[in-house]
Amino acid sequence: MMLLVAFGVFNFMAGWSLPLVFLFFFLFWALVYEAYSAAALLLLKRFFEGFRCRLRLPAVCILYKPKEYLRQEAPVLGGFVFPGLFFTAAFIIDEKSWQHELQHVRDAPLDAGIRYFRGALFFTWFVAMIVLKTVLTWLAPLFSATVLVAILPYAVEFRAYRRGGVPLLAALERIEAGKKIFGGLPRNHIFYLVLILWTAYQAVIYGQPHPDIPPNYAAMAVAGGSALVFALALRWALGVFTRRLFGIHVGDFLFSSFVVGAVFHPLLGVFTSFLFSWAMFGRAKDAAVAAAVAALSLFAVLLPGLILTSVFLL
Repeated sequence: MMLLVAFGVFNFMAGWSLPLVFLFFFLFWALVYEAYSAAALLLLKRFFEGFRCRLRLPAVCILYKPKEYLRQEAPVLGGFVFPGLFFTAAFIIDEKSWQHELQHVRDAPLDAGIRYFRGALFFTWFVAMIVLKTVLTWLAPLFSATVLVAILPYAVEFRAYRRGGVPLLAALERIEAGKKIFGGLPRNHIFYLVLILWTAYQAVIYGQPHPDIPPNYAAMAVAGGSALVFALALRWALGVFTRRLFGIHVGDFLFSSFVVGAVFHPLLGVFTSFLFSWAMFGRAKDAAVAAAVAALSLFAVLLPGLILTSVFLL
């Protein structure tokens, strides 16, 4: 990134407004990724016998009936999808995985939109700091988008497995196995990533609420420390509750999905947990119960401020 700045790649944006910069990068990511999807489709077409396209937006092309040697080379894959906002490419290797992959195709615009949103936010934040010499106040959406992208693969896989009637525990085991094979983040790693981001975010918000104000390191320590301790305790509590309610420990996901919205408002965090739980459990009733359990996370937002207030009032 610094090399790009050194060569003045972003200088043409010096007179642009931040919304226009964001829109540029959003469309840029869409163009690059969906051009890549189209190229992959054309390249892999020779390995398949069946080909089906729907060209109205959002356009979808599906390759199916793979040749025998492809099935032998990829025995663990039922298929894979390149999700796009405007164009999605799907490759179905195992005929039994049709419903699973088609669910990914249906979710593709939202999936891709979230990823492009996060990429555009990051580059807009970078350009605002380096080129425009302004401090971007989009730290909260950038943080939320980063966490959301980390847990998004689980959400879309849960939806696809649950659509096919796979039990929750079996779905989680399959997703975790896939993460190990393809190098994705296991759920424990996701939680610790969220924990680090959450602790740092709370420390910055309470310790340096404005860049023109010198950092208060004592406030950073109190806010970050209380957020860290309470998050670990909350993870344990959510794990106990979800294991008893649903027979499986999914407290990591409830806490992580809560944090996505909680940086804006705790109640938005509860709503985000409801949406993720709906994708995971497949029923709105179970999602409501899970969101009620995740409402315990309200303290994860409120506690650092309460502790900080009490400490500095002494």
